[in-house]
Amino acid sequence: MPELPEVETIKRDLSKLIVGRRILSISTDSPKQIKPSFEVVKKSVIGVSINKIERRAKLLQFFLSNGEILVAHLKLTGRLLVREKGTPPDSWQHISLSLSGGKELRFADLRKFGWFRLLKDKAELEKLLAEFGPEPLDGLGLKEFQTILASTSRPIKIVLMDQKKIAGVGNIYASDALFLAKIHPARAANQLKAEEVQTLFEAIKKVLRAGIKYRGASDQYYLDALGHKGLYQEHFLVYNRAGKKCLKGHGKIEKIRLGGRGTYFCPVCQK
Repeated sequence: MPELPEVETIKRDLSKLIVGRRILSISTDSPKQIKPSFEVVKKSVIGVSINKIERRAKLLQFFLSNGEILVAHLKLTGRLLVREKGTPPDSWQHISLSLSGGKELRFADLRKFGWFRLLKDKAELEKLLAEFGPEPLDGLGLKEFQTILASTSRPIKIVLMDQKKIAGVGNIYASDALFLAKIHPARAANQLKAEEVQTLFEAIKKVLRAGIKYRGASDQYYLDALGHKGLYQEHFLVYNRAGKKCLKGHGKIEKIRLGGRGTYFCPVCQK
């Protein structure tokens, strides 16, 4: 699933490519991915302009000139791609918005778990966003982070990936941040020492910023808005490196299951 760096990269791309353009038409072969319904969204968005695009957690928000907001979630395999009108369809393309200036915004999604949802106003948006915890790069302070971890005995990696606790961190960046902080992913969150909490707080920021710098990780389905792969997969610290040598020259990276997800760590560095 695209995480904060991937979604932030797409947001920045889209802001440059399609803000200010009018929506001329919308089509789909998968209406279940458009909420509350394809008919309602079609009636509302045709003829309006995209004024601004923002990201919150793993959600993209398209603020429209009529005051409504179109929200997109990429889920596991979603892609938002900007193409020239008339170019061949993309693999797994299921939703297309024709835009002024000869552009198309395409939602491609192999698994069809992603969605567009139309919200009537900012009040509806705030209600939706209230489900998510603070942003780790903007809004989450060390004291709040300490409070979050102290409140639960769940494994630290599970807590980092809980979107209600902290927004946007997923499997890749949680794994790499814990490696940087030298913390075993299965340790109870409320058992971390104060200095470990501070080190982890900084490690999360560091790996997320690296993810943004390298335009996301394309170890599976992720592509940016122009259809290009990110490069963070070339800089993984432990994620997807099971059996390979630890980058610090100690043990070999191991893989376990935590919360149903593959979890990578160095048994020597992370005790």
